Amino acid sequence: MNKLNIKTDVLKKTMARLLKAAPAREPEPLDPVARIIRAFLEYDCDEARASVADRKIAENMVDHNELRVTPAIELAALLGVRYPFAESRCAALHRTLQSIFDREHQMRLERLKEMKRTEIRPYFQSLAGITPYVEAAVSLDCFGIQAVPLDTKLLLWLISKDALPEGLDLKTAQSVLEKHLKATEAAEFFHGARHELEGWSPKSWPQVAKVPSRILA
Repeated sequence: MNKLNIKTDVLKKTMARLLKAAPAREPEPLDPVARIIRAFLEYDCDEARASVADRKIAENMVDHNELRVTPAIELAALLGVRYPFAESRCAALHRTLQSIFDREHQMRLERLKEMKRTEIRPYFQSLAGITPYVEAAVSLDCFGIQAVPLDTKLLLWLISKDALPEGLDLKTAQSVLEKHLKATEAAEFFHGARHELEGWSPKSWPQVAKVPSRILA
């Protein structure tokens, strides 16, 4: 951690702020594929627009399989030209859904219920098109695995608070946060961060939205 110049005291104080911001909630069982789709819609985006996009997909797609075979450019058009990073996120979502189908021969992830917990997150991380935010969101919310869904928006916010140094990529920053959180704090940190940053936007975004995928990289 020292090589990354992490200001541990500032990071812990900032993380405590986000933990405190977590809204009261009653977790409900979530379908992993549905959570993957929602996660692709919500990273670097506010909840209101993500919810509208989720509803548009539900109203225009018969099921997850139809969504899988819908060209990414058509899905991006459905979300609208003002949707943040619509083309890149739809291309990544398309690749991830196809990757699931190639492995499972269906748009369901029932087999993961039989897998060891240590095997689940690597499974998601190996899917084509997946991002650190998406794989962590489904691992955390559907399987209770300690993970920190981190998007560029949260990373830039943490950097602006001097909690993380500039120049960290998403996967490295994600690893730093996970090492500083207790297993029981991951969900509160995630939902607290979503709540706290709902009305915040960085002054400038990276020129190119980087997606750590062996296909999109």
